[in-house]
Order: sequence, then C-alpha cells, then structure tokens
Amino acid sequence: MSAPSYLWGQLSRAFTAGSDRRIAKVLQAIAAIDGGGVTVGEPVPTKGMPAWVTPEVVHGGFATGMAAASGPLDDDEVALAAERNVIPTRARLFAWALSDAGLTWLGKLLDSKAYRLDLPEHGVLLTVAYLLRTDRSDAAATLIDEVWPWADRLRYLPVPLDEPEPAGVHVTTMRDALRRLEEKKLSPQVEAQRKSNTIWAPFTDTLVELWWETRDDAGTIGRVFTDDWFPRARALVDVYPVLAEEHTLTKKHARPGSTIQILLDATRNTIVGNRNHVSRAREVVNDVVAKRGAPDSERLRILRRAQQEDAARPSHAALAKDTADALKPYADTYTDNPERLLTGLPGEHLEYVRRVVEQATHAPLPVLLRRGYVTSAEGLADLAPQLAADTIADRFDDDTAGALAGRVFQAFRNRRSVLLLNYQKQVDVSALPWFTALEGCGTRTGRAPSAEQAAHLTELALQHFPGTVLPNSFLRVLAELYKQADLPIPVTYELAADIFMGGFSAAFVEAGRIAGEYVETGLYGRYYSLGETPKTQDQFNDEAHRRAGVTAFTRWGSVAVAGSIIEQGQVLTTHNLAAVVHAGSTIDWEAAAIAAWRRTVLPELYAAQQPRSLRHRKNAAYAWRQILFYLTIAGPDAVPGFLIDAHRAADGHRAGQEGQELLGGLEHAHDGRTVAKPFYGWVTSRGDE
Repeated sequence: MSAPSYLWGQLSRAFTAGSDRRIAKVLQAIAAIDGGGVTVGEPVPTKGMPAWVTPEVVHGGFATGMAAASGPLDDDEVALAAERNVIPTRARLFAWALSDAGLTWLGKLLDSKAYRLDLPEHGVLLTVAYLLRTDRSDAAATLIDEVWPWADRLRYLPVPLDEPEPAGVHVTTMRDALRRLEEKKLSPQVEAQRKSNTIWAPFTDTLVELWWETRDDAGTIGRVFTDDWFPRARALVDVYPVLAEEHTLTKKHARPGSTIQILLDATRNTIVGNRNHVSRAREVVNDVVAKRGAPDSERLRILRRAQQEDAARPSHAALAKDTADALKPYADTYTDNPERLLTGLPGEHLEYVRRVVEQATHAPLPVLLRRGYVTSAEGLADLAPQLAADTIADRFDDDTAGALAGRVFQAFRNRRSVLLLNYQKQVDVSALPWFTALEGCGTRTGRAPSAEQAAHLTELALQHFPGTVLPNSFLRVLAELYKQADLPIPVTYELAADIFMGGFSAAFVEAGRIAGEYVETGLYGRYYSLGETPKTQDQFNDEAHRRAGVTAFTRWGSVAVAGSIIEQGQVLTTHNLAAVVHAGSTIDWEAAAIAAWRRTVLPELYAAQQPRSLRHRKNAAYAWRQILFYLTIAGPDAVPGFLIDAHRAADGHRAGQEGQELLGGLEHAHDGRTVAKPFYGWVTSRGDE
C-alpha cells in the first residue's frame, strides 16, 4: 500500500513550517506504509507490535512504525544508571529494576506516589513491584514474560518526582511549559528590524553624510566633491554587497527606489563622472534630513541612540530561554500560582512567558475554567483523563494500586488515536496487561463514582462550551467511565468524511433509538422532520443516505457527499447529546441555548460569509443543532423566551440577516409547521451555499 496523499500534504506543510522533527516523523510514516511495516486503518497498525505498545502517531492518525516509548534513554534514566552503576541500556535497567535494590527503589515510589507516567508503558515495572510485594508472584511472572521481548527498546520505568502530584488538574506540566519557553523562536520581523537598526541605519547615515558633504555655500547638495570624497565613496559602494550577503533578514535596502539604492546608484555614477543622478540623490538626502535631522545633529543622535538601545535589548526568545533555565529547578513542581515563580526573572513582564507559565497552574477544574485557562471543549477534553484517573483510582480496594492504575489510565488516554476503517475500534486500556493485572488485585463494584464523574464532566463541557460538539478525545474518556460504571451508553464518534465508507456502526443505531425517545416528537424532531427511528444498521444507513439526498446516481467518493451522510447520522443520534442526558447529565438548557447562539452560531455565521468558509458553516450548523436539542429538553415553554433573546442578539450583528432566517425556521417548527430547508453544515451543490 502506498502512503496516502494526506501524508504528502503533511510533509509539505512541515517543510513550510521548517520543523525538522515533524519532517522526520512524517517521512518515517510514509516509509513505513510504503515498506509494508504499517497497515493503514488497523487498530494495531504496526506489523509485529503488540496492541499494548503505544505507537508513535503523526497528525491524521498514521503510525510511523516506531513505539512512542522507544528512542534514546531519557536524562533521568541515564542518571539512574550512573547512580546505580548499571550499564546505560534499557535492557540492563529493566534487569536492575527486578533486583532487590531495584524493587526497593520502585517500592518507595509506590509508597510516596512521587512518580509520573508520561506513557502507559512507564507503569510496567511499578506494577511488577506491586504484584510481587502483595504475594502475586505468578501474575508478576506472567507480566514479565509478556513485556520482556521489548525490554531492550521500551522505557518501563516511571519518572521519579521530588513530591507527589497534589489533587487538581493542569493544562500543561511545568516541565512542558519550560520546554515551550526553550523552543520560543526568534521573530523574523523583530530580528529584521534589529538588523535594520544596527546595520542598515548606520550604513544609510554614512551614505547621507557622504552626500551632505557635497553642499555648496548655498546649501545645495551635489555641487562640491573634494578629492577624498571619491575613495570614501568607492569604499561604501564596495562594502555594500558584503553587508547584503551577510545580513539577509531584511531586503528593504535592496528594493529599487529605496534610499540606499538611490544613493548607491548616484554614488556609482558620480565616481565614473556621470552626474545625471545627482538631482535624485539631492531630493532623497533633503527628504531624509527633513525627516530625521542632519548628520551630527542632536535630533538624529537621539533617534539612533534609541534604536541602538532597542536593538541591544535581548530578544523575547532569549528572555524566554533564560527564564526557562532559571525555572528548571521547578520543572516537576505543581502549584496553583506558577506566576509567582517569575518574580525577578528575565521574562517576568513578557506576556508570552506569563501566558505559557500560567498554563501550568495546577488547581481544581472549576478554577481553571474560571480563570480562562481552558478555552475550548478540546482543551477540556485534554484534562478529562486527569479527572477520570481519580475515578479509576477510587474503584480499587488498595490505595496504592488505585493510584498506579489511575495514572496508567491517564497516560493511556494521552495515546494518540490511529486512523481506522471498517467500523473497527481503537485499542482499549484493557489491552494493557499491567492494567488488567492491577484490576485483578481487587476493585469495588458499583457504578456511582464513574457514572457521577461522567455526568459531571459532560455538564462542565456543555455549560462552558454549549455550542461545540463533544470532541472524540473527550468521548473516549466518557466511554471508559460508562464502561467502568456498567452503563450501556452508546458513544458515537465524529467520523472523517475523507475516509467514510458509507455506513454506520451498531452504536449509531442504539444512539438513534435513545435519541428518538427524547426528540422525535419535540422541536428537534419537527425541525429536522424526523420519521420513525431506524431499528437496524441497514435501516439507519438507508435513512442517513436518504436524508442526505444520496441516491444510486449520486457521485460517490465526494467528500461533501460523505460529509452530508455523516451529518445526517449525527442528526439522527443528536451526536451524543441524548445519550449523555440518558446517562444522567443535566444543565440549565435554556441558558445553554442562548449562550450557544451568541458565542458560536452568530460569530460562525459571519465567518461563513468569507471565502473558504465550510469549516465555519459546519461549526454554525452543529451549534444550531445543539440549540435545538437544548430547547427540546427544556420544553416548549422555553422557546418564546429564547426567540426574544436570540432576535435581540441578532439585531445589528454582522450575521444578523442569516441569524434571523434561522430563527424563522425555528418558529415554524415551534408552531408545528414544516421547515422547508433546515440548516446543515455540509453542502453538495453551489446553490446550497
């Protein structure tokens, strides 16, 4: 199988961005696919790699053929090997960890909980140590046999910390925040201005001064050329190409018609006896002097001194790097006020530095939401594994096993999804033999904690981001919590239109059945003209195709056609909204509806008026669908109040006309009338746009 064209597009974008690491990873993925080492569309895409090994995955869900836990030893592994007098290889560290000294070291980490798992594999040896000290040697031996063949390549050791992670969540760790500061790039515009101030401004001044010397008694430039003028003029003409070759950040000096080019041209011609360009030089010099001051004037000296001082200041990138260096002792610190660590540091007053460091705030989720550190449903999805980990931990009889299992789960949820075909599912956390071994050590029964956490997470997402669909990464955490709670709630993931095969899994049928109970006869059902709920996969597929206007004569293979079918599948299921309500989630539905209208629908409708705006149209349509669901759950009495507020918000808005048209359709549905043209995101003909 040859690499998909998508990857070649990613490679082009990586080259454009100048990201060497990204280029290398995309090339690895292309080579692995072309060489047969990776099969696109499989849950375990890399040939010979067990399901429990975390694959390295690039954007788009393509595996590179490498394991994420492989690669050179990390700094703490090298330090541990040196401290324990072990040859610095993964295999030797694995063997040492199983010795008495190694198990003692692991046991202390288990007791203190002062460790971090960046990948699920990092919890393997901690699990072995726990099994051995709780007299489960057979389970430990089975686990060792399973993971040993990869011990020379994968990191199975945890990252030791100075102190355990406190309760709370964070958008990023302090270590990752420092990495971002270290990777801060120079601004091309700022560096170009720096070069302009330090190289080209002085060069311009020298040229201007050279011509300023040619004034006669009346002050007319270009009338008096002394003998020493010509060698100095030649020197300036000769040094220009040297400077231009060395300093390439800015090209303003090379533009035809620029001050430098006009004066250089006049200088070259004057040297060889051609005075035809003197008048142009006279005009330029007079303009420069009028604007900045004459050579050696106090006005010009003040200007150039300020420019030199500005150029001498460290760049923001340098200040960010210096700040990162100063904060390295706090790399594994968890604090609810990381900004205080910036006091007195080089980047203390830089907005970029403060913004990055603030992202490492470790606090309860409501605090992060209130402070604005979580700005999207996708951002909340990134935090969901941290919250779910606590729920997973609470299920265990033993606190030590629970803490370890929770962190393994959290690390597993950071695993990137692979591209799947033919209704296949992503690898589940139960594929990890060390996670299942921990579960075998004793867990409490009962659905309450996991079910409550799932409901709470969903409520937070819908309250704070009411106009955004629940992201797939968030849904995967929900699915695991429902599973832990023994709740048979179908979760339907957003499907990729460019690889859609035309049909839906059984989960969509069950989700559609649940949705029908909530919306079939309400506002939502009337607006979208929902009929009888499909009862089988074939019926569901047929209904989605019919609603999308797809017939046997429709050109198949079009992304727009595939997207239209997928969107109808989402309409039939409410795209998880009915399912989460069925599972116990509830919010102020009326407030969510008007918030989604103001914050998402109207802005996205306006953005959808611009060229290349399909994404914005889809965002508006999906948010509109959620509003219809919210109002359906709130009941008919909620609609009049919503319409008053929504009309008021649309009045005077840049997308007001489009908004009023949508509200007209809602009024039709509320009155029991048919909506002739419901608003959808995907369009398959220009006339629909």
